[in-house]
Formats: sequence, C-alpha cells, structure tokens
Amino acid sequence: MAEIAATASKRDVGRGRGLVAAIAWRSLWRNRRRTWLTAGGIAFGVSLVVFSMAFQAGSYGDMIYNATSFLTGQVQIQRADYIELSRFEQTIGDATETLRRVEQQAGVLSATARVEAFALVSVDERSFGAQVLGVDVERERQVVNFFDRLSRGRVMAGPDETVIGSGLARNLNADLGDEIVVLGSAKRGGVAAMVLDIVGIFDSGISELDRSLLFVPIAAVQNEFGLGDEVHTIVVRTQVDDSRAVVEALGHQLPEGLSVRNWDEVLPEIRQGIDVDRLGGMFMYAIVLMIITFSIVNTFTMTVFERLREFSMLKAVGMRPGKIVLMVQIEALLLWAIGVGIAMGLMVPLLAWLQSSGIYLGEAIVELAKQYYITDRIYPALGPASLLAAPAVMLAATQIAAFASSLRIYWLRAAAGVRAAE
Repeated sequence: MAEIAATASKRDVGRGRGLVAAIAWRSLWRNRRRTWLTAGGIAFGVSLVVFSMAFQAGSYGDMIYNATSFLTGQVQIQRADYIELSRFEQTIGDATETLRRVEQQAGVLSATARVEAFALVSVDERSFGAQVLGVDVERERQVVNFFDRLSRGRVMAGPDETVIGSGLARNLNADLGDEIVVLGSAKRGGVAAMVLDIVGIFDSGISELDRSLLFVPIAAVQNEFGLGDEVHTIVVRTQVDDSRAVVEALGHQLPEGLSVRNWDEVLPEIRQGIDVDRLGGMFMYAIVLMIITFSIVNTFTMTVFERLREFSMLKAVGMRPGKIVLMVQIEALLLWAIGVGIAMGLMVPLLAWLQSSGIYLGEAIVELAKQYYITDRIYPALGPASLLAAPAVMLAATQIAAFASSLRIYWLRAAAGVRAAE
C-alpha cells in the first residue's frame, strides 16, 4: 500500500508541475505585445553579442595565424642565454642533427634554421647598420610566408645574392642589381666580409623590418662568420592549437640549455593586444546584456503587479507561494527560449555563410590592417564560447529578474491582494 501511495504521490507531483507549466505558457500570451517586445529585446541582445563575439574570435585567430606565419613561426628554439643577451657567439651547436630531431616530433609540420648577425652594410658612400638573417630559402617558404612580401625582384638563388627591405634600399640609395658590402665580426675573431648582389626588395608594411633587415643564404653566412654547423634560431611551423603541446614535447627531448618558446612568448604584444581587446569587448557585452536585463525586470514587475488578484486567489485556494513563483520562473524560461530561439535562428545561418565569404574591410584600412597582422577580410569563428556565452548569461539574467520581481508574492496576503487588485 505504501508503494502504491508513493507512486500516486509522484504522479500527482508530475501532473502538478505540468499544470503549472501549462498555466505559465498561457499566461505568457495574455499580453502578446509585451511578450513579443521582451522576447525581441532578448533576441536583439543575444544576436548582437553572438555576432560580435564570433567576429572577435575570428579576428583573433586570423591575427595569431598571420603574425606567426609572417616571420616568427609558431614555435622558436634558441639558447636560453641568447634570448636574454643576444650575443652572436651564443649559438645552437650540431644544428643539422637538432633540426632533424625537431622535424621528427609529432605535430611539427616543418622547421628551418636561421643565423642572425648584426653588421655594417654599404653601397658606395652610404653605410647603415642592419641585421643579417641567414636562411634556407626552401625551408623558409615551408615555415613562413615572408618572401610573399617581395615587391620587386626574386628570392636568393646563389650564395652571393641578397634580398633587402625597401626602407634599407631607400637609405642606401640602392636598387636591384647593385652590389652591397657587408662587414661584421666573425665568431672567433677577425672580420667577416661579404659582397652581395641585390636580387630582391621586400615591403613588409612594418617600417622597422623594412629599414633594418637583409636576407642572405645561410651557408654563406655560416662560412663567412665562422659558424660551421651552428645557428641561432630554429623556427617551427605547427598548427596554432597544437603549438603548446609541441613546446612541451620538445622541451623534454632537446638538450639542456635550449629554450623552446611558444608564439605568445615570442610575440607577447599579440597576446597582450588580444587580452586588452577581449576585456573591452566583455565590458561592452555586459552593458548590452544589462540593459536588456533591466527591460526584463520591468516586464515581470508589471506582470506581477497586474496579476496580484490572480496570485491572491491562487493563494486563497491553497496554492503555495513557492509554486506561484515557480510559475513566474517558467514564464521567464519560456520567454528566454523564444528570444534565444529567434536569435539563434537568425545568427547561426548568417555566421555560417560569413565563415566562407567574410566581410571586406575596405581599401581605406587595408594598410593599417597589415600592421596588426589582419587580412583585408575578417571571418567569424563559430565555437562554444561565442554561441553559448550570451544565451547562458541571458538565461541567468531572466531567471534572476523574474525571481526578484516575484518576491512580493511570498508576503502577499490573499484577502489584501484581492482588494488591492479591485
């Protein structure tokens, strides 16, 4: 008998909850205009935040990819003391074997070695200080896309050829076909001297690089500067999402004294810029959602005030205040579902289409975009954060707003409420 009574009690509870939900749904449509206005406000707020967050995340992904694929790579390997002091003699020994081990690591797509030296470069009577970057052109093209920025000429094909920046060419009054003299200090003393033909000029859009950098075949730099099989940096290409795991794996495998750094350590300004922009975005999103929340509070305050007589009668016939409040909460949940449903129905197809087409930034800001490693189009990134954050916050806001507005139901006296509503 006890089990039968318990089963019947559970069935009654389930029916009671279903009845409360049904009443909440019907009550929601007593004032259709207010319901649609409030649901529209929720839809607008959620749509705006979802749209903005998707494009914000997409721009971050493009920024990281473009910045790391430009010159630095996703992972860099150097001697720890070279990172701090940048002395020419602080090199990675046995570079060929080290590079081979790096390329065998899971997650590594390609890798290249570089030699970095500072020297005095001259054309005729003009001389300037510059950084000489010794590279393997074929490997470089597999790791970064810097040589895509050549404005004139071609990449190096022989040991006595060089590619220089447009700013450096302008300062030296040099052009394609001119000879450039490089004078530096070799690792074990003495003078390192090179005479190179300018075969290409690059325009990166970053003035600091354009006026201070020249590329030379790595074998020529190693030979003239007395390095042998030594380099300063190994640059690694990985998927951006896999770079952290690759850093950890290489850190355990490579010899002691070598530092393996992820892109956000090599380019901290990119990470800092993203963090600041994300913080500003969150502040703006909070303001938008707060405004919508106040409108929801107003909606449910009016709802409770207009239905005092109804609630008083429900209390008079024995319904507990908690169940009445639950009914209002269900109304808020249904209102949220309508608003979010409208927003998702509009935003998901739109963002899915924009993922392939993007939004063109316009010619006016293309040059500025290059400095921030952004292409001329931005694409949204549909992910859990951009799709779920705003609906989740809005759900909490609607429930809190409805609960705060319905608290007076607990202190409402049945007879007084009926008289007040007459």
